[in-house]
Amino acid sequence: MTSDSWPALHGRPVLRRTVAIGLVIFVSVLAALAVRGVNALTVGRGAVETDRDRAEMLAGLHPSQHPGAGRYYVPVGAVYTRTADGLPVAYLHYRLAGGHEVGVGDFLRTYDLAAPGAFAPLPADLAEALGGNEPAEAREVGVPEPSASPAATPSASPSPTASPAPLPAGTPDGTPSAPGDDALAAEPEPSASEPSASEPADPEAADHVAPAADPDDPAPSPASEDTPSPEDTPSPTPTPSPTPTPAADPAPVRARRIYVAPDPGGLPGAADIYVRATG
Repeated sequence: MTSDSWPALHGRPVLRRTVAIGLVIFVSVLAALAVRGVNALTVGRGAVETDRDRAEMLAGLHPSQHPGAGRYYVPVGAVYTRTADGLPVAYLHYRLAGGHEVGVGDFLRTYDLAAPGAFAPLPADLAEALGGNEPAEAREVGVPEPSASPAATPSASPSPTASPAPLPAGTPDGTPSAPGDDALAAEPEPSASEPSASEPADPEAADHVAPAADPDDPAPSPASEDTPSPEDTPSPTPTPSPTPTPAADPAPVRARRIYVAPDPGGLPGAADIYVRATG
């Protein structure tokens, strides 16, 4: 076909073969470049994150946040939006058909949630975001049910214990001592370091007594004493006060509220679960 479309190749087999090989190489290079470009545009992007994924991540109910659970629930309604001040908020609606394996109990075990407690009204923005077919109230997860507080019973005041009578003065065991013993105890014993009246005073002590001041000898003036002058006294070095570090901005507070509305007409464990999460 090449030789027929190119008359100059008639009778020149070497040139005809060279042109054919060049065309094959050119087409192969073009195909390789096309495949390389497609890979460069697609590889590394991963799956596209949807609003449902963002809502589940914000509520802490995404499958990636609970590895090894074995079963995950897909919400029938999911809304991810932001409030007026820019805070992200997520609304989720799960519908459980109930039965032996699927129900409220399995849902709570899958996501490590507490048992539903007292009834509470659903937030108005949740009903508005999910369509408005939600019940007015449902059992809130993690809120204990109100219970009647027991009547306060007066506690018996502790009876005062009789304090032991003080022991009489004398021996430690309370035995009164003899009159003479108190007198002997009150009289202090002479110390070995104090000289008694019968012993003569130490003659060497008189040699160490300072002589009386001579009235003719002028008293030393205070200026003659070795007192440091104000110039010689070092001034205290002021301690630099630490620079106050600015306080960091507080982290956004995450809040999640989960409501369980059982379906009395369905199978055991059937219920509608509503989630509102902010962060």
